[in-house]
Amino acid sequence: MLLILNTIGQAQSYLSYGLAFNGHEAVAEKRTAFEIATGKPLCFSGTIRLEFDLNFVSYNHIYFGYILRIVNENQNIDLIYDQKASLFRVISGQHFFNISFSCDAYQLYNEWNRVSVTMDLKKQQIAFAVNNKHVGSRAFSFKGNCFKFLYGANDDERFHTRDIPPMRIKDIRIFQDERLTCHWPLAEVADTLCYDNIRQQPAKVKNAVWLKPGHQYWKTIGSFQLNGNAVVAFDQRNEQLMITGIDSVITYDLRQQQHARTAMAAKQENILVGCQAIYDTFSRQLYNVYIDHKKVATYSSEHPQWTTSFPDTILTEFWHANKFISPWDTALYIVGGYGQLKYKNLVQRYQPRTGKWEILPTGGSFFPPRYLAGLGLNGTGDTAFIAGGYGSMTGDQMLDPRGYYDLFTFDVRNRTFSKRFSLDSVYGSFTFANSLVIDAKRRQYYGLVFPKDSFNARLQLIQGSLDRPVYKLTGTPIPYSFYDVQSFADLYYAPGVGKLIAVTLLYDDQEQRQRKTTVNVYTIDFPPLDLSAGDGNIAGGKGRLARGFIYMLLFFVVAIAILWWWFRKISPQNKRDGNTDEGEEQKKGSGEPIDTTIEPSEGELHAAIQPIQETLQPAEAPRSSIRLFGPFQAFNGEGEELTGLFTPLMKELLLLILIYTVRTGQGITADELNEILWNGKSAKDAKNNRSVNLAKLKTILERIGNCMVNKKSVYWQFQYTEDHFYLDYERFVSLTKRKAAADRPFIADLLKVVETGAFLAKTEYDWLDDIKAEVSNAVIDLSLGYLKEDKQAGEDPEFVIRVTNAIFLFDRLNEEALEYKCKSLIQLKRYSLANNTYEKFIKDYRDIYGEEFYKSFNDVIR
Repeated sequence: MLLILNTIGQAQSYLSYGLAFNGHEAVAEKRTAFEIATGKPLCFSGTIRLEFDLNFVSYNHIYFGYILRIVNENQNIDLIYDQKASLFRVISGQHFFNISFSCDAYQLYNEWNRVSVTMDLKKQQIAFAVNNKHVGSRAFSFKGNCFKFLYGANDDERFHTRDIPPMRIKDIRIFQDERLTCHWPLAEVADTLCYDNIRQQPAKVKNAVWLKPGHQYWKTIGSFQLNGNAVVAFDQRNEQLMITGIDSVITYDLRQQQHARTAMAAKQENILVGCQAIYDTFSRQLYNVYIDHKKVATYSSEHPQWTTSFPDTILTEFWHANKFISPWDTALYIVGGYGQLKYKNLVQRYQPRTGKWEILPTGGSFFPPRYLAGLGLNGTGDTAFIAGGYGSMTGDQMLDPRGYYDLFTFDVRNRTFSKRFSLDSVYGSFTFANSLVIDAKRRQYYGLVFPKDSFNARLQLIQGSLDRPVYKLTGTPIPYSFYDVQSFADLYYAPGVGKLIAVTLLYDDQEQRQRKTTVNVYTIDFPPLDLSAGDGNIAGGKGRLARGFIYMLLFFVVAIAILWWWFRKISPQNKRDGNTDEGEEQKKGSGEPIDTTIEPSEGELHAAIQPIQETLQPAEAPRSSIRLFGPFQAFNGEGEELTGLFTPLMKELLLLILIYTVRTGQGITADELNEILWNGKSAKDAKNNRSVNLAKLKTILERIGNCMVNKKSVYWQFQYTEDHFYLDYERFVSLTKRKAAADRPFIADLLKVVETGAFLAKTEYDWLDDIKAEVSNAVIDLSLGYLKEDKQAGEDPEFVIRVTNAIFLFDRLNEEALEYKCKSLIQLKRYSLANNTYEKFIKDYRDIYGEEFYKSFNDVIR
């Protein structure tokens, strides 16, 4: 119940939705109109209050225009913005009312402002309020009680207008005598009509610019090639992206309409492979940094040339290092990097004023050497946040390189590292693009992550907490051709225009002087949303509260029904069984029980746990199902196995669509299917093969029942009827996404899914490796997290053994699982079984690594 109430109260905290209006920047016929009750006016009695949220779009030239026009019979009441006086004015006919008001500039352009118009039909009075503050009222003779409400442009025969300020509105509400009667959240993506949540009253929209898609989908604003090894930087003060080649500088001005792009020739600069660029807002200069030579070339747009040029040299030893300029001392800092088979954890500092370059001694927590990490700076510039990366504890690439899923801070003043926490890698292995965006107000960070082991990768935006080890995926993926040192990606934030900017660079394999760089630039509105951000919670406060009470009522009804059923079931059973517990104790005393703790086969393990499951839960009615844990299996609703219907190609086609749907919520595109399954075939042949096999697959799924593959937008998706179909992988993902504490009930639910075997055992595809690793890491991390953190775990050694057996299904040489299992067997006085478990482990260890396990049995059980 607390969870439901919390969800209702918090769901809408940061959702971004609404309707933006094309104003004077667009031609007249493309300007936006939103009209309520133009067909049949809305009629009221008593007191009517119209509310809506408003803000203006930044960096436009003309803001004059009509925000709202209320039509009452043949008279109008207009809310107009007077740009010259920076005032909102109220007009009726040819007369100004004595009502005008202003808004704080920052609030007007960066926050939502609640505008309220109250019309008292009895007292014949109209009043205005902004952000719950009364700003004026006056007497007004209403002609009847019926109204139309016109926002922006309109085609009303008498009150036609095209003068509109560049504005955004959302959450239009109409109250009659303090009772909410209509609510248009403007969270839709409708072309011509949208409906209020209460009475389904339609409103017309023309030339709509809906806000929500802009927060969900990345938009490509540039794709081109530059000569040489291009580098990229961002001028946050002027919100300009600067991409530099050897003979030109391309600038994107995010504040201009359509993100105006300019190109400026520059005296040739030899940008070496491994150089990085950064913009210094203090000196207003662009730096091209070559770390190995400890040299910096500067460029100023006022004098478009570089101060120096670098000679050709050996490859850098600081690939994908992180960098920032701290406002605290206006110095440039370089952290980490990779080269010559060595990962670095050096902190280097360059003082632009003196040209001094030094390696700083650091203290605090040990910061493991790494590259491909993400770094972002806090608002005061004295603390850097560093997330993830790839490296090794020793810095040597040959000694246990691994991915890091942690968050460190670096204190610029004290030169100390501090580890905040470790992230889980439930979404699979990933590394970071170069920069993080820090949202200090909400204590969050944003970063772009991608798998480093795939050329045809995708950048995925994640939103994480600065205080807790939680994060989520948001926004659509971005294509990213990752070729290690031949690739680069970065993320920036333009707060004035409210956008995140992603840039990808791919260098070709030509000689340095003939090399070209492919550049792609993307933007998404801030804050970004995931595609599952629905409209259902965007309702009036009273509507949400009403639903809350309904949910609570349903909760209590279901709880009472379950308790009634349970007591009816268990009472007669107790009478029949009598001394069940005593009988069980006698069985235990009669001899050593059959043990299931030696590594069993998947079939044996399933048989061993079946009686336990039957005592814990009632038998379920047969459901169609596809099972991915253990060998791939498919069953229809009668329990008949239909796995044999799948040819190898059909099986892989289904798994691609199914797994991509569950993992991303989107599915997989036809192009991605072609690239994986029919690579090398012509587009026509690939399409024909795809169509034929999809038709065959649909026929098989019809025999399984209650599931299908279907195309939605550009994505092929796996869909099923939830109450009549079971998919163990979907259950696994829903569990691991909860981010709940790994307590006993949670682990028990997880075991029900994974105890049947390793994920897609005996199924091997190149594209599946990362996904298998993702599943394995999640099972192992959650299981070990429970064993380490739940103080009561050791009180039930049988359950601990179940947990460790599940870990061994995914990593049969997990040393921590070995220790927990052996200690639990000792606790149960099963000494020989503990020794057998250890002997089997060291044999497997010897077979795989070719050397003896370094711990004795006594060391393990200590």
